[in-house]
Amino acid sequence: GEPRSQAIVLQSIGSIYNDARQFQRAIEYFEDAAERFHDTSLDLAAFNNLGNAYTALEEFEPALRYFEQAMDIAAEIQSPMLQARILNNIASMHIDAEEWNAADNAITRAFNVAGNPEGAEWARFLYGVRAQAALGRGELRVAQENIARVFDDRPLDQTNSHFTDFHATAARIYRAIGDFEQALAHFEAYKRLDDDGREFAASANAALVGAQFDFAAQELEIEQLRTVGLESDLALAQSESRQRTIIAIGTGVLLIVLLLGATLVIRGFRMRNQMMKDMLFVDAETGLPTRHSLVKIRNRAIETGGSEVFFAAIRLDRASSFETLLGFSTFVKVQSKLAERLAAAEGITEIGLIGPGVFGAILDTDDSLLLEHDIKDLVDLFSQPMTIDGVDLDVGLTVGLANDRQSEIAARNAIIALNQADENQSVMAIFNERQLGDPTENLSLMTRMRSAIGSGDIELHFQPKLDLRSGRINAAEALCRWNDPERGYIPPDAFIPQAEETGKIRELTEWSIREAIKQKAYLAEHDHDIEIAVNISGRLVTDTAFGARVLDIIGYGGSGITLEITETAMMHKPDMAMHNLDRWVDAGCKIAIDDYGTGFSSLAYLKRLPCHELKLDKTFISGAQTSSKDRTLIKSTVDLAHNLGMTLTAEGVEDEVVLAALKAMGCDHAQGYVISRATNCDELLRYLGSLEAEDIGGSTTGWNAGGRTGN
Repeated sequence: GEPRSQAIVLQSIGSIYNDARQFQRAIEYFEDAAERFHDTSLDLAAFNNLGNAYTALEEFEPALRYFEQAMDIAAEIQSPMLQARILNNIASMHIDAEEWNAADNAITRAFNVAGNPEGAEWARFLYGVRAQAALGRGELRVAQENIARVFDDRPLDQTNSHFTDFHATAARIYRAIGDFEQALAHFEAYKRLDDDGREFAASANAALVGAQFDFAAQELEIEQLRTVGLESDLALAQSESRQRTIIAIGTGVLLIVLLLGATLVIRGFRMRNQMMKDMLFVDAETGLPTRHSLVKIRNRAIETGGSEVFFAAIRLDRASSFETLLGFSTFVKVQSKLAERLAAAEGITEIGLIGPGVFGAILDTDDSLLLEHDIKDLVDLFSQPMTIDGVDLDVGLTVGLANDRQSEIAARNAIIALNQADENQSVMAIFNERQLGDPTENLSLMTRMRSAIGSGDIELHFQPKLDLRSGRINAAEALCRWNDPERGYIPPDAFIPQAEETGKIRELTEWSIREAIKQKAYLAEHDHDIEIAVNISGRLVTDTAFGARVLDIIGYGGSGITLEITETAMMHKPDMAMHNLDRWVDAGCKIAIDDYGTGFSSLAYLKRLPCHELKLDKTFISGAQTSSKDRTLIKSTVDLAHNLGMTLTAEGVEDEVVLAALKAMGCDHAQGYVISRATNCDELLRYLGSLEAEDIGGSTTGWNAGGRTGN
């Protein structure tokens, strides 16, 4: 009488048949479990198990159908990890079907859903499937890069059965690239796991056979008991006939009651199933179709010969403010009324709700040239003031548009287009794939950056700083430069922001500090003991763990090292930032404020900071020759720095006239192309040597003789 327990037992039996590699029998039990009881978690497990079993039978169409049902449930319960695991199974299915690009797309979706993969155990299996897809396409370098991630820090003799296929893939990859030692190690690991799997399957089959024999023995015992019972019944037949008659009548009544109860239970299950479907396709509060419903409608229209019309994501501006100020119930009324406006707009065939304050719409056109007129009418209609419960509201909208053939992707791209509209400061944007970039390439770039640090493809270059009082070079700023063997020069703007977003900036910065200390010592060995400045990301200034790591690297003899931070780095968690700065200064480092004048921090922060140097941004320096206002700002900043006990460095100096003016205004240091571009350590050493030789030769007195250009 416990159908849920029955469903659990059926799924367990199905799993035993699955382990025994009797996949058709496993499917029978999984399907029986799915039909017997409907429950979110049990349905998800059953659909995922069915997908895996059909994949093993190479029946990919039903496998994909069951995986998609499992994905819908995982998305409904808002579990990114379950979605990622199911997408990994879908990708494995595509690998078995030799659909390499489809497998890659599924893995990309899994990464997008699950978030940052750094250090996560689940990411190994995603990288493994990506390696299998790359191997299938013959991209051995990409395959090697991804398979290495699968076994990163994992001893090959300690892997479990989940790694069996990936060992086989790794063996094929390393054999193909000629690394036979690695190939052999993975072959041995694969054989160990495959032998274990076969032994386990044999055990499962033996258990099933034993169970069948046990059933036969039990049936024999039951028959023997029946024989004894019949003999007793014959002896007591007459005396118990009335009792049996009464029992039969009672049993009949009980059966009728049970049938009625079963009917009610089945009806309840059906109602619950219908409610779950309604929750998936209809928003519970507004009654509007959900994203799933709009995607289904658009897909059906395309499958029946319709064109790839635009999918629109329409966001109510300041939606969160409306929801907070008006309350949840009133905000539901606002959304319902705005949905009525959208439904009445020309060019919209379907309207739904795909998020709080975000409407989804299917348009009637696939022509981007016709959108401008329709969107203008839509904006005018949507933006009319409205009154809800006596409150007058001014509303606005932002529209994102996309028309991919796959409706799920079109909906996703339309939402991304909303952010692109914000970046373009526009009310409307059509999804721009180039503006989005390639998320896979971005992930790969960070992986390549880690490798480049170890291989030496990333190195520190140094841009000298001229002391305007002595005319000598006594400091330099360390800057990262990356020359990739395949892509060529990669500018810092292309990888530093990505490193900050993915958290890789800490690894890059720690390497930069270690390398700066090493190169500083190298310069000192050649009689050029100059100060070296290293840039610290604003994301790290407030990180106390990073602050301690800096002290571990430089020790408490950090004299000659300057750490450059931006003035805006103090705006977030200023107390934690101040704690780090104080510790670095106590260790002997100097602190410089970089890009001064471009941020939004107040003079109150400047007064509190334990800094030694201000670096005036080049935007003020470049206009000094023609703008009296820029010259006034430079002079006032020089005086401000000196009055606060700091030195001032002018950045981006490219003209000797400006250099002379800076010196006249009392500026302490200058940095820019007029002095020297950033060069590697050996070139810097030769440059410093040439300046010293000229001073010794007496032909000039360094920079005091009226300035010189760097090489």
